[in-house]
Amino acid sequence: MFSLPAEFEQFHWMVDMVQHVDVGLVVLDKDYNIHVWNGFMIHHSGKQAHEAIGKNIFEIFPEIPQEWFNAKAKPVFELGCRSFLIWRQRPYLFKCRNVRPITQQAPFMYQNVTLNPMTSPKGDVDYLFMSVEDATAEAIAEERGMNK
Repeated sequence: MFSLPAEFEQFHWMVDMVQHVDVGLVVLDKDYNIHVWNGFMIHHSGKQAHEAIGKNIFEIFPEIPQEWFNAKAKPVFELGCRSFLIWRQRPYLFKCRNVRPITQQAPFMYQNVTLNPMTSPKGDVDYLFMSVEDATAEAIAEERGMNK
């Protein structure tokens, strides 16, 4: 029976997890070109990987205010620290359709996004990765609580 080396098997598992995790994962370089676009982003944004990878995020998503996003990404690239975009400040980064059940109607997916530095072996931060969480249920619950 053919056996794969453990490292290859683990690499395969990692790729599978990145594609199927219930969180959006996007990798950007300093010019804001997209290098990774996982299954969550494909499903929720409606943009296939070949439509996003290699493209500039502002071209694909013109609704993202460039100056505002640059200000959020700057400390990630320059200081190597995280930056957070929460739905209370801005309901979403990527205008994605809401895929929640009918009981949780919303015109779009509310999102919490974390911008994380990706440090090279030399200690440079040439890329960042974003984790995009669906915060729609939380937002709807909070809005319902405020409107009572």
